[in-house]
Amino acid sequence: MFASFVEQDEEVKEIFYQKIKEKMEKEKQKHLDKISEGFFGWLLEPIADIAYTWRRDSEKKQGNSGENSVSWALHFWLPSDAVIVNDLVLEPMPDDYIQIDHLVLNYNGIFVLETKSWDGAFLGSKNKWRMRQGNKWVEVKSPTKQNERHVRLFKTWLEENLPEIFEKVKENIYPIVVFKRAKWIKAENCNMPVVIGGMEAVGEIKKIKGDNISKEQINKIVEAIKKAKPLDHEEWNKKHSKEKNNYQLFQGKNSSGKMYIRIKGTKEDAEKVADEYKNQNYTIIDIKQDKKEKDVWFFYYSK
Repeated sequence: MFASFVEQDEEVKEIFYQKIKEKMEKEKQKHLDKISEGFFGWLLEPIADIAYTWRRDSEKKQGNSGENSVSWALHFWLPSDAVIVNDLVLEPMPDDYIQIDHLVLNYNGIFVLETKSWDGAFLGSKNKWRMRQGNKWVEVKSPTKQNERHVRLFKTWLEENLPEIFEKVKENIYPIVVFKRAKWIKAENCNMPVVIGGMEAVGEIKKIKGDNISKEQINKIVEAIKKAKPLDHEEWNKKHSKEKNNYQLFQGKNSSGKMYIRIKGTKEDAEKVADEYKNQNYTIIDIKQDKKEKDVWFFYYSK
């Protein structure tokens, strides 16, 4: 028997893709607006439009090609209890989407796989990646950082939708980066395994021992994935705006992806909230007062 496949509803995925496309168009326009403000911007804007679209399309093709062979290796060589979800799309936070190439739910853990079909030789050190071009090493987008984000936001989604399961499995969620066509890879001090091909990915999954996740938990996660839809932003904001003591607290992200907390209350209230986050090992950037709303304070935070 082989591991089984589970798929998201295609109509729902199309809605996700449309929303992602709309977000990319907004990002693209911001990019072009910055260029058009400069000298000769009117001349450079059409060229930048083509270059930006090509770059994003190229990244997408590189990421998508080769995924099928990895998927079939997972299917044939993982145990029959394992469940594989290919091309999983989620919106854990408003306008913050993730596209996971392969999510594997197995008795020993949950595995988030990022697949790359890049040709050539690659060197990764502390999550900074370079590619060999001629006699030079050229920096490329970090697949380990990309997958680190996927894991973080998948945990956010899981905690939001299945909090009781999240508490039990949160220590058993593992990232893996899979290069399909690379000729040579050296990864040093990266925060996740980096392998070549589907069989090496299977090997990494099998390294984790123990019955850490039950069949019932796997089934509940699968059902939640099947039902996953884009967020209702208004409802999400209502849910995450909570009264606490005599102040209101709001969580969110800015357009650059930085996480922030807004507190409607006093500076002392904001300082108390910041201390709570510090106690949870978050890094806090200085508390500031909103320029327009004098009773609102905010700070950015990160892990």
